[in-house]
Amino acid sequence: MEPDKFRESRQEINRMCKNVHALIDQKALEESKQGYEKVNEQLKILKPQAEGEIQKRSVKNLGIKLKNLSTLIHKLKPKPGARKAGKTGIVWDEARLAELNPVFLEKILHNIGTDENATVCLGTTGKGIRPNYQIHFSDKTLTAYSGASHKPNQKPGADHTKNISPPFSRAIIETALTQNSQKEQ
Repeated sequence: MEPDKFRESRQEINRMCKNVHALIDQKALEESKQGYEKVNEQLKILKPQAEGEIQKRSVKNLGIKLKNLSTLIHKLKPKPGARKAGKTGIVWDEARLAELNPVFLEKILHNIGTDENATVCLGTTGKGIRPNYQIHFSDKTLTAYSGASHKPNQKPGADHTKNISPPFSRAIIETALTQNSQKEQ
């Protein structure tokens, strides 16, 4: 590569590295990662164009600088709340419902009792193994249940949470239980 063009490219990469280092100093994790990716792309473009020992050594030194930046970025911790903001809740559908433990589904049906028109909304937080749930009975009453104990939830506001799935009918719960039981046989 022509020495002047190589020098310009190298200087641009060095400026980008300084910017990424400044972002790391500010503890801006996501911005640092994005800046690092851009610098890395520039170095990938420059690397095959390097001619001669001096240019190749210069590219190697830039690679070492990038590796150092990568190490510093990996040491950064996300800001509190950043994980929650990007985290999406569990999306409950009939297939996901059928993955629940059959005993769990039986206990939901037990809590529904004989109400054929009751619906169940599952919690969308946690891991989705024993989700809290709400039963909306046909007489317009609502009861929130703990997914761990299947007892009515005593926490204030448990029946007014925003983190719940759309309602599932009793028939859908029974179908999920049947599908789940067939898988285990």
